[in-house]
Amino acid sequence: QRQGRVLVIVSLVEALVFGLFLVRRRMDRKNLGSVTKVEKTEIMAAAGNDPLDNPRSLPSRIVGRTVLIVSSLIALVSVRDLFFPGTILSFLPRDDIYLEWTGAFLHSPPPDSVEADEQGLEAPLFAGDKFVSQLMGLYLCLGCLLKFVSAFGWSKGNRVMGIIAGKRVENVERSGVVSSRLIWRTQAFGDMMLLGMLRLFTPAAKTASLDLRWHLMLVAYEMFILALYGFW
Repeated sequence: QRQGRVLVIVSLVEALVFGLFLVRRRMDRKNLGSVTKVEKTEIMAAAGNDPLDNPRSLPSRIVGRTVLIVSSLIALVSVRDLFFPGTILSFLPRDDIYLEWTGAFLHSPPPDSVEADEQGLEAPLFAGDKFVSQLMGLYLCLGCLLKFVSAFGWSKGNRVMGIIAGKRVENVERSGVVSSRLIWRTQAFGDMMLLGMLRLFTPAAKTASLDLRWHLMLVAYEMFILALYGFW
């Protein structure tokens, strides 16, 4: 419970930073509303806030922080399920209950444990369950990898999209941002599907004393941020 509250508090701090950023951006627009476009560019550039931004900066620092907080935890559990199934991570709250509830102890009981003594001989019979569990972990790892790459793998880039008939063609958005937004849109739908799956099994998890509310809130927050910056 304590670790889950810490994660929610970190997400709330991130939401506060995001809100302050939007308020500051709105105030800047109001203050520069009566200034011409050229003058606005010169004023913001002099203040160190060039509207074109640094092409070497990240596509979105807010998305990067959100992905770092949420997807790092998802990737950690997914890597464990993929390469070390049945291994208990003691620093994760109720991880042993999660493994028992998902049936990981049936196909991969920890060595020198009660589960190994009771189910060790039957573990090879659940090879299909182990394969499905590792396949799910692989899919989640690939999804987290795409999120990390889209947030930290490249910079914003410039607006040049190519040269046609000897003229330089520019896009409204930067090339790096265009690539990142395509991935954010797809991953927002992926988080929505993951959120629906967690919500579907929440009542069943309660019977095993496994509270999924913290998981739901974190995935829902990441889905909101990815959808916001991917579609808006």
